[in-house]
Amino acid sequence: MDVQELIEKFPEIPADLRGESILSRFAEVFGELLQVASNPSESSTRNNAGNHYYLKLIGPMSMYSYGLCTRARVLIQLRELLDRYEADPKGFAASLRAKDAPQSDTDTDDESDDDTGDAAESS
Repeated sequence: MDVQELIEKFPEIPADLRGESILSRFAEVFGELLQVASNPSESSTRNNAGNHYYLKLIGPMSMYSYGLCTRARVLIQLRELLDRYEADPKGFAASLRAKDAPQSDTDTDDESDDDTGDAAESS
């Protein structure tokens, strides 16, 4: 993903951050995760992996757009995310999800219900 694709997918990224070189690197490094990232709905009671990716990766820029943090702080947060990725590329995506978050929109808890039912039947 390049920075233009990032901005098209997430127009909430503030205009004054769009020219930052770190944003270009951010789009390049996290492009795969950002492709599946999605803003959780207000009525959502449980977030999927894409929602967690949005909250952790795009969230700092959203907070800045609402004036809830400084420009300097959001740039530090973007750098920290890149540093965490570079320290553990394979574990980074998992670190963004809550432990109980489904991997995708199609993942549900039905599988665990099946295991419970099988155990009950074998008793």
